Amino acid sequence: MAKKIIVADDEPDTLDLCYKVLTREGYDVSTVKDGLEAVEAIEKGPYDLLLLDIRMPGKNGLEVLDTATSIGLDTVMITAYASVDTAVDAMKRGARDYLAKPFTAAEVRSVVEKVISRQSLLKTERCIEEAQEFCGIVGNSPPMQELYGMIERIAGTESSILIEGESGTGKELAARAIHSKSLRSGGPFIPINCGALPENLMESELFGHVRGAFTGAVGPKQGLFEAASNGTIFLDEIAEMAPNLQVKLLRVLQEREIRPVGAIEHKKINVRIIAATNKELSREVSFGKFREDLFYRLSVISLRLPPLRERKEDIPLLVHHFIRKFNRLYSREIEGVAPHAMQNLLDNNWPGNVRELANATERAVILEKGKVVTPKVLSLRNERGHRVPTEGTSQHKSLEQVEKDYIEKVLSATRGNRTKTAAILGIGRRTLYDKIVAYGIKEEIGKDRTHDSV
Repeated sequence: MAKKIIVADDEPDTLDLCYKVLTREGYDVSTVKDGLEAVEAIEKGPYDLLLLDIRMPGKNGLEVLDTATSIGLDTVMITAYASVDTAVDAMKRGARDYLAKPFTAAEVRSVVEKVISRQSLLKTERCIEEAQEFCGIVGNSPPMQELYGMIERIAGTESSILIEGESGTGKELAARAIHSKSLRSGGPFIPINCGALPENLMESELFGHVRGAFTGAVGPKQGLFEAASNGTIFLDEIAEMAPNLQVKLLRVLQEREIRPVGAIEHKKINVRIIAATNKELSREVSFGKFREDLFYRLSVISLRLPPLRERKEDIPLLVHHFIRKFNRLYSREIEGVAPHAMQNLLDNNWPGNVRELANATERAVILEKGKVVTPKVLSLRNERGHRVPTEGTSQHKSLEQVEKDYIEKVLSATRGNRTKTAAILGIGRRTLYDKIVAYGIKEEIGKDRTHDSV
């Protein structure tokens, strides 16, 4: 639903500029011409933002501001009397920001975008706090709520669990959540990436070895299964485990005992096993790449993590969560995300899932020069790893962007002469003015800048 903005000002040009610019940005805009109308309108509401002139007939702007503040409506003051005292007084009485006349279309967009982004940040931070209560996992979408319920139900059991999901969906986070909710939460949680350890070292790492078991075994070594006693061992990328180790892991699951490399005796263990894979393990079984009996032992309970493209409503929560994280890490003060930038994030398919989103957010926090993340600092890639164009980088411009660019070129060629520009474009001067306002075109050259500002 579009954000609702009300503009209160007694000058038609100001109302016209704000209405056209903000409507074009997708906001639902209403206008009023005096303070009494403004109070009546905002009390009926609801609105997301009020743009309010300080000098108003009927009731002055500061009185209207008091009403807006009392009902929690964010307000940006408009003033042609841009004294420091006036701005400070308005800010002390609750205004979020102010616009000093004359102002441009770009300035209107900027200040509104900043306030709306702040609202989004505060809202998502509240949701993040709720989501954070579930073991650090962020997400309030239906698929995630279903996941949380499943974790609650299975955490208290001793069954082996298989977590399936694409790379970057947070499989280890889910495994840690299960551990923290279980009766073993006081014991160790030991993660192992089965694809990262060389095959010739894997058995020793998992089960340990005795002195002299092989060249270089100068003393006994405890394996990770034994180190995880009374806790949980997490076998990530289980599909990468070598066939001979699959046989030995099957025995561990069946007999609850291990035999260190070079040892004669077996050792009993008390450990819960959670495995994870980004592959479809049942297909690996059908291809003969994974033991069927081990698959059934591991998947007593199966848990599927949804990819980010199936829970896009969680993207704002995740982005603001990562912004707070990287603000602390890099001593930045990013306040939120511009609406166009957030839309780019929502439109992306995220083949790398939450991990990719975290990386994109980290880059944006580092590169953004302002307080709000803009599209130009986003670096998005599609399933093939190719960069996805964002605002300011697209090679395929919209018709509106093409028109805006052409008007700017003609204005430049005529040195800002609107009469000549309108004639070249084949449109009326008023139509040209409307397009300049709507597109937020800045005329930096030439002397004919009438109507460029309010």
